[in-house]
Amino acid sequence: MEYQLSIPQESHIPALRELELTCFGAHWAATDFKRELENPNSHYFILTAGSRVVAYLGYWQILEEAHIISVGVAPDCRKQRLAQRLLCYMLEQCITKGIQWITLEVKDSNVAAQELYAKFGFSIMGRRKNYYQADRQDALVMWTDNIATPEYAALLQRIQAETSPLVI
Repeated sequence: MEYQLSIPQESHIPALRELELTCFGAHWAATDFKRELENPNSHYFILTAGSRVVAYLGYWQILEEAHIISVGVAPDCRKQRLAQRLLCYMLEQCITKGIQWITLEVKDSNVAAQELYAKFGFSIMGRRKNYYQADRQDALVMWTDNIATPEYAALLQRIQAETSPLVI
């Protein structure tokens, strides 16, 4: 299947809310996507299949750092490396913008996401107790080393070779 990568518009907000609810449940604090899309430090990307939003990634840029806010993939579209494709695109953009470090929080029970992030060079640097209060789960705080290096560019290139290119 062919996926189109784009920056979400206000017309995508209902689909983003629905996908967020599907991926993270009703106990997840709803993202104010309108505010996020208007914030110059906030960056979102979506993948669509036809007119359907099937995946998204959002991050905040703070000087030379980026904080991944959320990555969501529709359940019926998982195991197709869509999150990996979004991360590749995001990291390319970050390198172009001079961002050097990436951070995120991930549920300690979400082993699949942790493995994906480790593939991109993220390491566990800390733990936030009961960060996900609705289900009383800890968050693991993960960071990359400096992504603005030839070694990281080579890693990103190897990962990109595993997937077909996105239509942009």
